[in-house]
Amino acid sequence: MRKVLSALALAALFALPASAGVWETQCAGCHNGSLAPSKAQLKAKFKSAKAFVEAAKKSPNPMMAPFKSNVKALEDAAKELYK
Repeated sequence: MRKVLSALALAALFALPASAGVWETQCAGCHNGSLAPSKAQLKAKFKSAKAFVEAAKKSPNPMMAPFKSNVKALEDAAKELYK
């Protein structure tokens, strides 16, 4: 029983850092520098997280349509970019 609990605790410790954020799961696939501006390009263009979120909400690109109404996801992605 002790070995099982130890193995479960060890597995839980290794699983925590493996969780990906909003940027990695929803944004990075397109924002790679070829399809859409990269992370570095976005940070250079928009000097703050607030400016980033506002620009994303106003983007005319049809690929951004699903994300425009999800302000929480945009804010979370901005936090990851501007931390």
